[in-house]
Order: sequence, then C-alpha cells, then structure tokens
Amino acid sequence: MNPVPDRDFDALKRAALQATSGWSEAKASMAIRATGLASSAGDRASLDVIAADFSVSRETVRRARNELLRALDAPPGTAADAVFSMLSLSAPFEPSAASPATARALRRLLTMTGPLAWDEVLSAWARGGGKPPYSALPADIESMRNWASRVGGFSVSDGDAASVVIAAARDEELDQVSQYLLDMLSARPGGIDRGTLLEQADAAGLKPTTIATALSTHPAVTRVGRGTWALRGQRLGTNGESTRIAEPRPTGRARPTSFTWGADGALLIEFSIPRGPSPVVAVPTAVSQIVDGREFGIEETEKQTRISVKNARLWGFGPLLSELGLTGGTRAVIALNLLSGTATISATRVKGTSG
Repeated sequence: MNPVPDRDFDALKRAALQATSGWSEAKASMAIRATGLASSAGDRASLDVIAADFSVSRETVRRARNELLRALDAPPGTAADAVFSMLSLSAPFEPSAASPATARALRRLLTMTGPLAWDEVLSAWARGGGKPPYSALPADIESMRNWASRVGGFSVSDGDAASVVIAAARDEELDQVSQYLLDMLSARPGGIDRGTLLEQADAAGLKPTTIATALSTHPAVTRVGRGTWALRGQRLGTNGESTRIAEPRPTGRARPTSFTWGADGALLIEFSIPRGPSPVVAVPTAVSQIVDGREFGIEETEKQTRISVKNARLWGFGPLLSELGLTGGTRAVIALNLLSGTATISATRVKGTSG
C-alpha cells in the first residue's frame, strides 16, 4: 500500500497530469506509469515492460519519467514540494552493474576475446546499447577496480585508464550463440564474411536471423571490413598469424580525462582518444549529471553528426576523427555548449580538473 494519504497522492497525480498536458498521449502515459502515479497503490512496472507496451526503447521511457520527476520537483516550501516529499517517489528498479548478469556478461566477453584494454572493453560494451545484461559499467577505472573486486572473477592490471588491461580470472560458460561465434571466428583474425556466418548457422542448430541480430549487438565481435566480422581483440600480424592487441602501447605517461569551463561557458572535456573503431570516453564524475542524456551537434564538419552522453560516457564521435586528423592516443578536447546543444572537437590542450 502507498504510505501517502490518498488526498496527497491525488494532488500529486493532478500535478503530473497538468505537467504533461502539453505532451503527446503516449509520452504522458508512459511517464506517469514509470513514476508509479498510474495506480493509487503506487505500483510501477519495469521500464522494459512499459517500453514493450508502447513499442519504444527503454531509454525513451526513462527520459520521459525523469522529465516528469523534474517537473514535479517543486521549489522547497511549496505545497507541491510537501506532497512530493511525502510520496518520496523513487526511480523504478533499473538493471545496473550491480546485477550478477552484468558481471557474467563481461566475463563471457573476456572468455571469448582474452584480455582487453579498458578502452576496448568500453567500445565492446557500447554495442549492447545499455540493455540488460549490458548495463552501464562503472564510469571510471578506479570504480571499475572496486566493482571487479566486489563481484569477483576478473583481473584488472595496474596503471591508469590508458594502460589498464582487464581479463577474466575464470572462464564463463558460453551460450550457444557466443560459442558459435567463438568457434567460427577464433581461428580467423582476418574476419569471416557475414554471409558465411549466416549460411553455417543452421548446421549449428541456430537460425540465420539469430546470428544476424548477434552481429549487430554482440560485444565480442567487431566489423573489420565491408560485410566482414572478426573476434574483438585480434588482428593479423605481418606474417599472417593472429596477434593479440590487448596491451596498449603508450608513448608516454597518459593523463586522465579532465574538465574545465571555457570563457564562453562551454564545458571543455580533455581526454586521450581511445584506440579502436568505436571510441568511448568517460565523462568526469563531477559534471556527468549535467550532460547525461543529452545530444550535441558537431560543428565544422562536412557530415552532420551528433554525439550523445549516456551513462556518463561520450559516444558517437569516432567517425569524425579521421576527418579532423585525430588518431588514437592523441590528446583532444570536446567543447560542449550547454545552451546551443552544439559541440566542437580539437587537439587543443587545456588545463583541467580531474574527474
């Protein structure tokens, strides 16, 4: 039962209906359901269930819910604030790195690939889109060390984020799809044509459509050419043999990601560009909540591109690096204009405050 008196609950629900009066019917309905205001008992379905009911992504439901909660968070001392505080709506449960399934999924990835650099782990994880079991990993390497120690089954090397390598201390049992991909790709660092992977799926008792879906989301695989897929963490050496690429080769001591504020009010995030085809950068903890969930249009590039901030990480800028003449290991700055929703990327160095 909801511990809040019915009159107070009804008052907050009326406030929610008023706050969403200008929204689409679907957005308002999913937001009210996700906050628990759809029922006087305060019952809340999971975000995944609501997303399925409305045929939208889980992220869409999460954003609608958070927007409504912000709208209801009235200034202290007002009547609406008193109701909100009494109800004490907490966010519905969202799968996170605390879930054992997340730890198993990461061990499964590392069982397939072998040890990977931290940047490569983040790039691999991004393919899961934040959906369970690929919920967001800890935002920085020290938090990652603590998490790995707590859940067990991992080995995290010494060093900073640019040099850390993560491995599975014990192998994780693979599901049928993962085992198939490992069997097909482990001896082929140069990659295999997508058509071949689909054609041979039937012989392994799998549907070609299942493998097609796995190729677009599985963290252990990566595209190495047009229609060609390989196991992450391998490449062909000059003699044609498989070579592990887990150990990064920094030319000097890498500096941590940092931030400062520009004279124009822009948030400047300085970082070392991760190596790999899909670089991801952790946003310093002190400012992550300011930009989390937002998108920024990149200026001064031929192709219109938007980068996004999800789960305290910057995504989507990889395709721009070659156009801007920036390579892995280079020190760069992303300037985020919080008012205009635009961003620029450059190799300019600024002095920041570590996150």
